[in-house]
Amino acid sequence: MHQSQQKEVMDGFFDRFQQLHDEFMQFWLDHIFLHTEWWIGASLTIAPWIFWFLYRKKDSTHRLLYAGLFSIIIGMCLDYVGISLDLWHYNSKVTPTFPAWAPYHFSLLPVTIMFLIQTKPHIASWKKGIFYGLLTAFVGEPIFVWLGYYVMTGWTYVYSIPIYAVIYAFCDWATRRNAFERISER
Repeated sequence: MHQSQQKEVMDGFFDRFQQLHDEFMQFWLDHIFLHTEWWIGASLTIAPWIFWFLYRKKDSTHRLLYAGLFSIIIGMCLDYVGISLDLWHYNSKVTPTFPAWAPYHFSLLPVTIMFLIQTKPHIASWKKGIFYGLLTAFVGEPIFVWLGYYVMTGWTYVYSIPIYAVIYAFCDWATRRNAFERISER
Protein backbone atom coordinates (compact mmCIF):
# COMPACT_ATOMS: atom_id res chain seq x y z
CA MET A 1 0.00 0.00 0.00
CA HIS A 2 1.31 3.39 -0.96
CA GLN A 3 1.92 5.89 1.84
CA SER A 4 -0.82 8.26 0.63
CA GLN A 5 -3.32 5.37 0.57
CA GLN A 6 -2.23 4.34 4.04
CA LYS A 7 -2.80 7.90 5.26
CA GLU A 8 -6.32 7.91 3.78
CA VAL A 9 -7.17 4.61 5.46
CA MET A 10 -5.79 5.82 8.81
CA ASP A 11 -7.70 9.10 8.48
CA GLY A 12 -10.87 7.08 7.85
CA PHE A 13 -10.31 5.06 11.03
CA PHE A 14 -9.84 8.20 13.10
CA ASP A 15 -12.87 9.86 11.51
CA ARG A 16 -15.00 6.84 12.46
CA PHE A 17 -13.52 6.84 15.96
CA GLN A 18 -14.37 10.54 16.34
CA GLN A 19 -17.91 9.91 15.08
CA LEU A 20 -18.29 7.05 17.58
CA HIS A 21 -16.97 9.29 20.36
CA ASP A 22 -19.45 12.04 19.42
CA GLU A 23 -22.33 9.53 19.51
CA PHE A 24 -21.12 8.17 22.83
CA MET A 25 -20.85 11.69 24.26
CA GLN A 26 -24.49 12.35 23.42
CA PHE A 27 -25.52 8.98 24.88
CA TRP A 28 -23.49 9.70 28.02
CA LEU A 29 -25.10 13.13 28.45
CA ASP A 30 -28.62 11.76 27.91
CA HIS A 31 -28.46 8.47 29.82
CA ILE A 32 -25.53 8.38 32.26
CA PHE A 33 -24.49 11.85 33.42
CA LEU A 34 -26.18 12.80 36.72
CA HIS A 35 -28.13 9.52 36.82
CA THR A 36 -27.82 7.05 39.71
CA GLU A 37 -24.89 5.07 38.28
CA TRP A 38 -23.02 8.32 37.60
CA TRP A 39 -23.46 9.47 41.21
CA ILE A 40 -22.26 6.10 42.49
CA GLY A 41 -19.23 6.29 40.20
CA ALA A 42 -18.48 9.87 41.24
CA SER A 43 -18.72 8.85 44.91
CA LEU A 44 -16.39 5.90 44.29
CA THR A 45 -13.93 8.32 42.71
CA ILE A 46 -13.95 10.86 45.56
CA ALA A 47 -14.64 8.89 48.77
CA PRO A 48 -11.52 6.68 48.71
CA TRP A 49 -9.28 9.75 48.46
CA ILE A 50 -11.01 11.35 51.44
CA PHE A 51 -10.53 8.11 53.39
CA TRP A 52 -6.87 7.94 52.37
CA PHE A 53 -6.26 11.60 53.20
CA LEU A 54 -7.62 11.06 56.71
CA TYR A 55 -5.91 7.73 57.44
CA ARG A 56 -2.64 7.87 55.51
CA LYS A 57 0.74 7.79 57.22
CA LYS A 58 1.49 11.46 56.87
CA ASP A 59 5.27 11.03 56.97
CA SER A 60 5.00 8.63 53.99
CA THR A 61 2.61 10.70 51.88
CA HIS A 62 4.98 11.34 48.97
CA ARG A 63 6.20 7.76 48.73
CA LEU A 64 2.64 6.48 48.83
CA LEU A 65 1.54 8.93 46.14
CA TYR A 66 4.48 7.77 44.04
CA ALA A 67 3.15 4.20 44.30
CA GLY A 68 -0.37 5.42 43.56
CA LEU A 69 0.81 7.18 40.41
CA PHE A 70 2.54 4.01 39.24
CA SER A 71 -0.63 2.00 39.83
CA ILE A 72 -2.67 4.50 37.80
CA ILE A 73 -0.23 4.39 34.88
CA ILE A 74 0.04 0.59 34.87
CA GLY A 75 -3.70 0.12 35.34
CA MET A 76 -4.58 2.52 32.53
CA CYS A 77 -2.14 0.86 30.13
CA LEU A 78 -3.42 -2.63 30.90
CA ASP A 79 -7.02 -1.45 30.71
CA TYR A 80 -6.39 0.02 27.28
CA VAL A 81 -4.95 -3.29 26.09
CA GLY A 82 -7.80 -5.32 27.61
CA ILE A 83 -10.50 -3.16 26.06
CA SER A 84 -8.70 -3.08 22.70
CA LEU A 85 -8.56 -6.89 22.71
CA ASP A 86 -12.27 -7.04 23.66
CA LEU A 87 -11.56 -8.79 26.95
CA TRP A 88 -13.82 -6.44 28.92
CA HIS A 89 -15.62 -3.11 28.80
CA TYR A 90 -17.53 -0.76 31.09
CA ASN A 91 -21.26 -0.03 30.96
CA SER A 92 -21.12 3.17 32.95
CA LYS A 93 -18.69 6.05 32.89
CA VAL A 94 -18.09 8.99 35.18
CA THR A 95 -16.46 10.74 32.23
CA PRO A 96 -17.26 10.19 28.55
CA THR A 97 -13.72 9.17 27.68
CA PHE A 98 -12.36 5.93 26.32
CA PRO A 99 -11.43 3.50 27.70
CA ALA A 100 -10.93 3.93 31.43
CA TRP A 101 -13.47 3.71 34.20
CA ALA A 102 -12.34 6.62 36.39
CA PRO A 103 -13.50 5.34 39.80
CA TYR A 104 -11.31 2.29 39.46
CA HIS A 105 -8.19 3.62 37.79
CA PHE A 106 -7.95 6.99 39.49
CA SER A 107 -9.24 6.08 42.91
CA LEU A 108 -10.00 2.51 43.98
CA LEU A 109 -6.83 0.93 42.54
CA PRO A 110 -4.28 3.48 43.82
CA VAL A 111 -5.93 4.14 47.18
CA THR A 112 -6.30 0.44 47.98
CA ILE A 113 -2.68 -0.20 47.04
CA MET A 114 -1.41 2.79 49.04
CA PHE A 115 -3.45 1.76 52.06
CA LEU A 116 -2.16 -1.83 51.90
CA ILE A 117 1.44 -0.64 51.53
CA GLN A 118 1.21 1.41 54.71
CA THR A 119 -0.66 -1.32 56.64
CA LYS A 120 1.59 -3.89 58.31
CA PRO A 121 4.69 -2.99 56.27
CA HIS A 122 6.62 -5.90 57.82
CA ILE A 123 4.54 -8.46 55.85
CA ALA A 124 6.30 -9.64 52.70
CA SER A 125 5.31 -7.75 49.59
CA TRP A 126 4.54 -10.92 47.63
CA LYS A 127 2.12 -12.10 50.35
CA LYS A 128 0.29 -8.79 50.35
CA GLY A 129 0.33 -8.83 46.54
CA ILE A 130 -1.34 -12.24 46.44
CA PHE A 131 -3.86 -11.07 49.05
CA TYR A 132 -4.57 -7.98 46.96
CA GLY A 133 -4.90 -10.06 43.79
CA LEU A 134 -7.35 -12.46 45.45
CA LEU A 135 -9.33 -9.65 47.09
CA THR A 136 -9.64 -7.68 43.87
CA ALA A 137 -10.30 -10.65 41.59
CA PHE A 138 -12.81 -12.47 43.80
CA VAL A 139 -14.46 -9.62 45.71
CA GLY A 140 -13.99 -6.32 43.85
CA GLU A 141 -14.47 -7.47 40.28
CA PRO A 142 -17.56 -9.63 41.01
CA ILE A 143 -19.21 -6.71 42.81
CA PHE A 144 -18.70 -4.44 39.79
CA VAL A 145 -19.88 -7.19 37.43
CA TRP A 146 -22.99 -7.68 39.60
CA LEU A 147 -23.64 -3.92 39.62
CA GLY A 148 -23.35 -3.90 35.83
CA TYR A 149 -20.40 -1.51 35.64
CA TYR A 150 -17.86 -4.05 34.40
CA VAL A 151 -18.52 -6.59 31.64
CA MET A 152 -16.03 -9.40 31.03
CA THR A 153 -16.25 -10.60 27.44
CA GLY A 154 -13.08 -12.68 27.20
CA TRP A 155 -11.70 -12.54 30.71
CA THR A 156 -12.14 -14.50 33.92
CA TYR A 157 -11.49 -13.53 37.52
CA VAL A 158 -8.59 -15.96 37.85
CA TYR A 159 -6.60 -14.16 35.15
CA SER A 160 -6.63 -11.01 37.28
CA ILE A 161 -4.92 -12.51 40.34
CA PRO A 162 -1.30 -12.52 39.10
CA ILE A 163 -1.72 -9.18 37.34
CA TYR A 164 -2.98 -7.45 40.48
CA ALA A 165 -0.33 -9.18 42.58
CA VAL A 166 2.45 -7.93 40.29
CA ILE A 167 1.00 -4.40 40.18
CA TYR A 168 0.93 -4.36 43.98
CA ALA A 169 4.46 -5.78 44.30
CA PHE A 170 5.85 -3.24 41.83
CA CYS A 171 4.17 -0.33 43.62
CA ASP A 172 5.42 -1.59 46.99
CA TRP A 173 8.93 -1.93 45.54
CA ALA A 174 8.72 1.65 44.22
CA THR A 175 8.00 3.01 47.71
CA ARG A 176 11.10 1.36 49.12
CA ARG A 177 13.57 3.06 46.76
CA ASN A 178 16.07 5.43 48.32
CA ALA A 179 17.38 6.70 45.00
CA PHE A 180 15.88 10.15 45.21
CA GLU A 181 18.07 13.08 46.04
CA ARG A 182 17.26 16.73 46.11
CA ILE A 183 17.37 18.55 42.79
CA SER A 184 20.55 20.60 42.88
CA GLU A 185 20.65 24.33 42.35
CA ARG A 186 23.07 23.94 39.42
